[in-house]
Amino acid sequence: MDGRVFTVLAAFLLPAILIGITVWKFASNPLAILGLITVMIVGGFYLLTYRESFSA
Repeated sequence: MDGRVFTVLAAFLLPAILIGITVWKFASNPLAILGLITVMIVGGFYLLTYRESFSA
């Protein structure tokens, strides 16, 4: 399986699943939803700035 396919599926499905679970479990607490969205945004920025070195 190509790693790009897994990455694209994870990029779309994982946030949707996380938001769905958060809304289902913590629907009465809007701060939980805002906290999850904040964590996902910060994690996305971390992944964008992560540098991987392939040189020896």
